[in-house]
Amino acid sequence: MKNMQKIIDNFEAEYRARIVYITIYGSKLFGTDNANSDTDYKGIFIPSREDVLLKKDIEHFNYNTNTKEKNDKEDVDVQLYSIYKWFNLLKKGETGALDLLFSCFREDTQLYRDEVFLNVIKENYQRFYNKNLHSFIGYCVGQSKMYNIKGQRYDELHRFVTRFQEIAIKNSEEKLEKYFGDIERIFQSHPFKYVRFVTASIARGNQGHKKGQYVELLGKRFAGSVRVGYFAARIQEMEQLFGHRTRKASGGVDYKALSHAVRVINEVEELLDDAFITFPLKNRAYIMEIKEGKISLEDVMHYIDGKLDIVQEKLEKTSISSTSDEAFMDRLILDTLSGKLWERRISGQPAASHGGF
Repeated sequence: MKNMQKIIDNFEAEYRARIVYITIYGSKLFGTDNANSDTDYKGIFIPSREDVLLKKDIEHFNYNTNTKEKNDKEDVDVQLYSIYKWFNLLKKGETGALDLLFSCFREDTQLYRDEVFLNVIKENYQRFYNKNLHSFIGYCVGQSKMYNIKGQRYDELHRFVTRFQEIAIKNSEEKLEKYFGDIERIFQSHPFKYVRFVTASIARGNQGHKKGQYVELLGKRFAGSVRVGYFAARIQEMEQLFGHRTRKASGGVDYKALSHAVRVINEVEELLDDAFITFPLKNRAYIMEIKEGKISLEDVMHYIDGKLDIVQEKLEKTSISSTSDEAFMDRLILDTLSGKLWERRISGQPAASHGGF
């Protein structure tokens, strides 16, 4: 990976930082990749003591070769976190930070590792996380339910925007309320659920409030007094907020999002049961079936709902500490910034090991 070595060299030179760990991340870490999967990397760096004191250091660094809308198998995505940024994310129970912690135990995906640093992390890994796993659970609920609604919502929005453009092109300066009859005919052409008319109060300054009619799209309301051109522009912007993955899934269910939800809830359960997360994932075969759309939406949702109940119950009973060992983490940050961590290493121990260059 000569390109990755160049990225590392350029980063360390520009930011005067010391990279101590880089691993392959995403589907290739989880064991859920396929022939079209791109390559993601995450890593940790130690900022220079001078930059920290002068407040010139950075908390994270992103590099992506993609210039298109969607990553493909040729693209490389690199995310690097400063040690204190990573520790703060671990204390918050952030999903990616915990994945990065347990990736330290999977050597075949590690591209670069400082052995001294990595050994300290592995020997003390239980000090870094706590039972604040609501980020995991919230992510799971969000992916499983919000993304599935998104497909339906995008379908309706796209259908409405397409039909409304025929009106907007010719009448951009007119008030929207003049075309409520045309909008009603659009509604009659399809059983819309997320795009509709609503009646609500309209403020009239000192005259108080009166009832008025709005056009509501996905919860956002537009009064009849706005110009047709303004309305058309705003709803086009709303359509663009739905990314490539949602548009691709608009004909049905976003199974990739569902597979992430199952992955996450499985990780939480394993952490609560075994105080560990295994990579590649133990349940990767089932997750791949979901990702490929081989499991019905009903079955996946039933699985997730059941697991959420189980995990919530286990979370209430867990013996995992309610807080991370912040004193230890603070000492480790100071030792890495000062270089003391490496001064104490056993004589003859290699400082770093390359896994992929």
